[in-house]
Amino acid sequence: MSALRQAIALSLAFLVLLTLGGLLLDDVITEEFRAETEEALREEYQRISDRLTREGRFPEEIVTAEVFSDSGVGYAVLRADGKVLGPVLRGAFDSQGFDILEAEALFQPKALETLDRIFDLIDEDDEEEPSDSGPAAEEAAAGQLAFDVAFESEADLGWRIYSGAVLDGHLVVYAPGVSAFGSDLTSVILVFVVILSLPALIIGLIFGIRAQRRLNRIGAGFDRIADGELDLRLAPKVIRDDIDELAARIDGATERLQASIRQMSDFSANIAHDLRTPLTRLRLHLDQADGAEDQTAHREAAIEQMDDIIAIFGAIQRIARMQSQGRRDGFAAVDLGVVVEQVHEIYEAVAQDAGQSLSCRITNAATIHADRSLIMQLLANLIENAIRHAGEGARIAIDLSGSRLAVTDDGPGIPEAERGRVLDPLYRLDRSRNTAGAGLGLAMVKAIAELHEAELALMYTAGERGLRIEVRFPQP
Repeated sequence: MSALRQAIALSLAFLVLLTLGGLLLDDVITEEFRAETEEALREEYQRISDRLTREGRFPEEIVTAEVFSDSGVGYAVLRADGKVLGPVLRGAFDSQGFDILEAEALFQPKALETLDRIFDLIDEDDEEEPSDSGPAAEEAAAGQLAFDVAFESEADLGWRIYSGAVLDGHLVVYAPGVSAFGSDLTSVILVFVVILSLPALIIGLIFGIRAQRRLNRIGAGFDRIADGELDLRLAPKVIRDDIDELAARIDGATERLQASIRQMSDFSANIAHDLRTPLTRLRLHLDQADGAEDQTAHREAAIEQMDDIIAIFGAIQRIARMQSQGRRDGFAAVDLGVVVEQVHEIYEAVAQDAGQSLSCRITNAATIHADRSLIMQLLANLIENAIRHAGEGARIAIDLSGSRLAVTDDGPGIPEAERGRVLDPLYRLDRSRNTAGAGLGLAMVKAIAELHEAELALMYTAGERGLRIEVRFPQP
């Protein structure tokens, strides 16, 4: 399941990044402590060097057998006569500046024993009092450990030293390194990652299971939609994330599919209704032709009915071809003003014969990228629709402004209850059932407008009289 896999992958990625971040933090903090240690060594070296320079000698009391001073930094000197004052080995004075030495290479055996006892004390529980007997307790009580050493005894502890010449001898200062601190931090990070692993995976699984359930619900909804349950909606009322957005898009697609199926059903019903009349008339003429003395009239009437049926199917095929976007390759620059003038000239006489008037107004005609013959057919269909339904005495006007083309009439208009379906193929108003036509004029206009990516709008005047149809073409 993809949601669960994604949740587990994200949880593991979080743990890996946490580990890498912790290790990087370990390096940064370790480097910071190293820098602080070196700075402390340099300051301690300078303080002691200045004191010795002022006094001009190496007093015996300058160092003791203690490993650390009160400042937490130990030091020792090598006099000119070769005597070492302090708990370090003679070889520690061989280096110059900063260096790192192991405890065995730095301290004398007695000092190493002291260190072992110090680290034994550190290993004990902080809440327990150290034993009142034994050398370690006595040395601790005597102040051998003058500060809290925050390092584990079992760690591989390196020692930072800084050495240089002072007077006629050599001075070395030293302090615990930070490698032990780094080991402890790395261990803490790893333990922390292990502790977080289980909660992180559990939380990831919880969110993954939730997401998977929602996806399963969407999948089950798909199956129900495929079975014909188009009223089903999957999206919640409140869109919270991308899964809800996906469900909302599916609902939108389902609604469009439902509308298409409803339109197809209505389309089929309208085809059956509108073809019934010409087919019935065709049958009647064929029946009457048998035995009739004058068969020519019946034959011509039958042919006329067949032509009407063929015209209907031809118009349906043209709409289907346009809706498939198959004619855009033939587009070219078209001057809308020239097209409007030509169509107006053709239909002005037709409108006069129907007892109507057809006027034309052109303002700043635009040139668009279109199919010229289809634009002429669109305008012709709008005018024919107005002539057919506006009634005798109606005034019809063509208005072109830029790339906006409109045809207006002052006829009876379209009832409000039927305005949403007049663009459907083969849909006809009830009052138009007895008039010529098959209800494909405005459907053809809609298909041509969609092919040209134009906006088609039907506008109505107050009182439900008159109709204005606008087509707004995009300009190149």
